[in-house]
Amino acid sequence: MKHFKVKASRYAERYEITRENFERVTGCKEPFEQIKDTGRASQYAICPSCLNPIQIIGLVQEIKSKPYGRHSGKNINGFPAWNERKYEYCPYADRNKRRQPNEDELLREITDSVIELYNLLREQFDRVVYVISKELGIRCSTMFWRKVLNQFLVNEVYFYPWLTESNLPYIFALKGMQHQNILGQKFLIGTQLYNAIEAHNNVSFEVDEKNPEYARLKNAGTYLNLQVRFYGHRQKAVEGEELSESMFFCVDDMDSDEEIYRTRLTFNETYFPNLIKDSKNENRHLWLLDIAKDMMKGIEN
Repeated sequence: MKHFKVKASRYAERYEITRENFERVTGCKEPFEQIKDTGRASQYAICPSCLNPIQIIGLVQEIKSKPYGRHSGKNINGFPAWNERKYEYCPYADRNKRRQPNEDELLREITDSVIELYNLLREQFDRVVYVISKELGIRCSTMFWRKVLNQFLVNEVYFYPWLTESNLPYIFALKGMQHQNILGQKFLIGTQLYNAIEAHNNVSFEVDEKNPEYARLKNAGTYLNLQVRFYGHRQKAVEGEELSESMFFCVDDMDSDEEIYRTRLTFNETYFPNLIKDSKNENRHLWLLDIAKDMMKGIEN
C-alpha cells in the first residue's frame, strides 16, 4: 500500500508513505517506531483500508521499490489488536486470503467503523452527491436523491464489508442508484453519456435556462423508462502504489431491453478524502444535508 494512517478511524487522514511524512506525522515516537531485540528499528502504522497494524518497509533500509506498507499479521504493541476478518476484506491482503468484492454480501454487525462510515455519509452527503454527479455529468432532483438514499439505507449498504471512506460516493451509487429511472434529470450537454441518450429513440432534451450547460431528459411523446445500472465492483492493489477501484455504469431502456450506454468508472483512494479535507465549510449544499439529516437516524453498537 502507498498510504498509512496513525489512527484506526475512518475519519483519520491518510498520508503517503515517505520518510518525510512518517517523521513529520509520528515524530518517530513509539509505538510508530520500535527497537527490536536485535537493535534494529522498525516502523509501524495503520492500514488505511482495514485499519489493522502494518509495518512500513523501506523507510530506513533501502529497497528496490518505493517504501510501502505491509500488514503485520499479528498484534503490535501500542496498536489495536489484529483483526483477521477485517484483513480478509482488505484489498491489500495476501491474494490467498483476500476476498473479492461480492455486491450481495453484508456483514450485519454494528462496529465502530460501520458507525463512522454511516455518520460520514450523513455529514458529507452533499459531497458524496457532488462526486458521483461530477463523475456521471448529471444533476438530479431532491426527490431523486431521497429515493437513492432510501434505497441505500433500506438495503443496509453501510454493512458492505468493502465500504471505506474512499469509495463511499461510488458504493452509494452502486447500491442506492441501482435501477433508478432517470427521466426528468439533468445531463451535462456534450458528454458521451448525453450523446448516447440523445441518440436513442423517443428521447428529447430541454436546455435548463438557469444552467444552459445542462439539459433535462424528457420523453418525445411516448412512455420512456430509462434506468441506470451498476455492477462489477473490483479492486486492484499493487505494493507501493495507490489502490485502484472500478465498476461498470450502464443505462438501459427497460421497454426494449436495450443497453444504450456502458462505461467503466475508475476511482482512487485519495480523491474523496482529500475533497473533504480541502473543501471549505461554507461551500455546502444545505438542501442535500437536510435530506440526510431527515432520513438518517443515528445507529449505535
